[in-house]
Amino acid sequence: MTSYNLSKNFTLRRQLLKSATLGVGAALLPTSLFAQQALQQALTSASQSEIKAIVDAFLQGAEPQEKGMRLDMQALGDNPSAVPVKVVFENTPTPESYCEELIIIAEGNPRPLACRFNFSPLSGTTEVAVRLRLIESQTIQAYARMNDGSFLSARHRITVTAGGCGM
Repeated sequence: MTSYNLSKNFTLRRQLLKSATLGVGAALLPTSLFAQQALQQALTSASQSEIKAIVDAFLQGAEPQEKGMRLDMQALGDNPSAVPVKVVFENTPTPESYCEELIIIAEGNPRPLACRFNFSPLSGTTEVAVRLRLIESQTIQAYARMNDGSFLSARHRITVTAGGCGM
């Protein structure tokens, strides 16, 4: 082979490599745009209809009592990535009267159902402490289904200093 042929082969290879790189880059461009749109959608708060659907499914038409349970939490969350929330029942659970299921809802988060707990008479306590990641200032709700079929509810408004979900 002559040096002219070698030079021509290297030039052809270089052009082929550039074309392939441009093709792959152009193919991946829409993917990155979709990822940015998906991120924006993931950081938007849940709609009131979505929250209502979760609450209605849990309550199954029952009217909750706003006594017997409370949310122990601060009014200001200075670390939105880990906001402490504690659900406290005013009555000590007994085998005859205990919480069967508890849900906590963070209204302003993209996924409002933050957690769900199930208990039995053998649980000993139904006091729950969790840390929630909150995207914005919002109301936290807790609903409890008691073993006698009654429901309890509690609400607490919290102000957060910066969004935790988008960090």
